[in-house]
Amino acid sequence: MTRESPSLETTDDGLLMRPGGDWTYTKLHFVNEYLYRFIVSMRGQNWRAIHYIDLFAGPGRNRLGNGKIVHGSPLLALAQPRSFDHYFFADLDSSNTAALEQRCRAFGADMSKIQIFTGNANRVVDKVCDYIRRVDKKFIPNVWQSLNLAFLDPQGLELHWETVAKLASYRTDMIIYYPQMGITRDAETVSDAIDRFFGDTQWRQIYLQHKRGEERYLHRALLDYYKSKLQNFGYVEDPLSEEPLFTNSKDVPLYRLLFVSKHELGNKFWKNVISKLPNGQIRLL
Repeated sequence: MTRESPSLETTDDGLLMRPGGDWTYTKLHFVNEYLYRFIVSMRGQNWRAIHYIDLFAGPGRNRLGNGKIVHGSPLLALAQPRSFDHYFFADLDSSNTAALEQRCRAFGADMSKIQIFTGNANRVVDKVCDYIRRVDKKFIPNVWQSLNLAFLDPQGLELHWETVAKLASYRTDMIIYYPQMGITRDAETVSDAIDRFFGDTQWRQIYLQHKRGEERYLHRALLDYYKSKLQNFGYVEDPLSEEPLFTNSKDVPLYRLLFVSKHELGNKFWKNVISKLPNGQIRLL
């Protein structure tokens, strides 16, 4: 078995690709490194099944602004040195899922282990949870038998809190896209989309406090609120955790990646992953 995570870079296979900025490389690097640590360390444990969940999967490859072509998160999951028992991929765009299926087959993946859904992630999640529930209840009722890793990476405010909460009801590590730019842009309009992202309207009170000067760091407060809701599902609080910020070429904040786990080992892995950039340099906070 290899002692290194799979290569990120690949070549043009003529199929549809998702465009991305240079920051996409760093994001996928973090995801790839966590996938590697997660599956290599957990594969030998006593889980009945280990699942990978990617509800905004895209077509499976990305063409970056600098010309590089890199594997998308679904193909990175398939490329790991140890396999998951089941993979759930979803995307709203049928052209993306068609390209992804072709790539999975060309990759030589066992298609019996892969389910690809075309549809809204916030509805597809019910099918994923039904599958996990059947695995868990098949052996010992009310006891987790499966371990899950979910990468929830929309391009804006498409992810609903209810979707996150459904996955959080199981033993699921999650890497979650936090849409900092979208929230900053839409907060003044008291956006229903932001309500759906947080699952309530409490974020509006935090935003008003920020406008009055009572809350200096808006996104720190919002992230802390979001994470406090996740702790109600048994996620381990890590006071030293932070969410890497991704910016564009003009240094404008775009989004963050939020990570949660129900075991301290997951937090340890994530800290290690985000401590270094793809070139090996220590990442400055």
